[in-house]
Amino acid sequence: RVGVSYERQQHVRKSTEWLNVKAREERVRALTEQLKTDLLRTVAMFDRPIFTTALIAGDVVLLDVLHKSGLVDHVPVVFMDTLHLFNETLEFLEDCEERYGFKAERYLPAGCADRKDWNEQFSSDLYMTDVEKYDQHAKVEPLSRALTELRADAWINGRRRDHGFDRAFLDVYESPSGGVDQFKVNAIAHWTFRDCWDYLELNEVPYHPLHDEGYPSIGDLQSTLPVPKEKWFEYAGERSGRWSGEGKTECGIHTFEKKREE
Repeated sequence: RVGVSYERQQHVRKSTEWLNVKAREERVRALTEQLKTDLLRTVAMFDRPIFTTALIAGDVVLLDVLHKSGLVDHVPVVFMDTLHLFNETLEFLEDCEERYGFKAERYLPAGCADRKDWNEQFSSDLYMTDVEKYDQHAKVEPLSRALTELRADAWINGRRRDHGFDRAFLDVYESPSGGVDQFKVNAIAHWTFRDCWDYLELNEVPYHPLHDEGYPSIGDLQSTLPVPKEKWFEYAGERSGRWSGEGKTECGIHTFEKKREE
């Protein structure tokens, strides 16, 4: 009887694992259908939507679904090159451009064509001496310029509720506020980091190579650290390697409307 009981337990355990895998697959399929609906609705309702990407897991989900929905030609893909990114990020951008058939609208800091220009204009250690000024010149100003030059009326982005408390109550659609003219479309607000990975694995979508090096989220070289894999899927775990020990949770591009008011 002990042997039978153990075998039954093993059978139930294996069945539970299989059932959980199926449940996750079905959840991702449902989320994907809703995502397609929201993206198609956004393109139908707005004249000039844009999509900003940093090419992390959630952004790649969005890019893949935009492509599968036939929307890549209708939504400019905006990429902020801070001149402090990993080389792997720039190489992966080229891979994505080729795979999905688009050319990113690439925005660099004003007056800078490369890192040498940055160092001459702002200094090589600005991040160390004044991180807020660094964010303003490397990220906030280029984004503001992109929104203005592209005359965007809707801004599709990859923010999610499980990123942390600052984003815990996000809705999919946000009305313009704080002097900003664009609606924000947080298209995967209700997804989790686990959902994003389930999507990438289920659909065999290529992802940023630094994820395999231990980085759940990837930003600038100086503000990105690897995170133990067991922490990746904890609440706010994805971004726990960003600005470690600095008391920061945002780089400024999603809070720049406050900066405009100031």
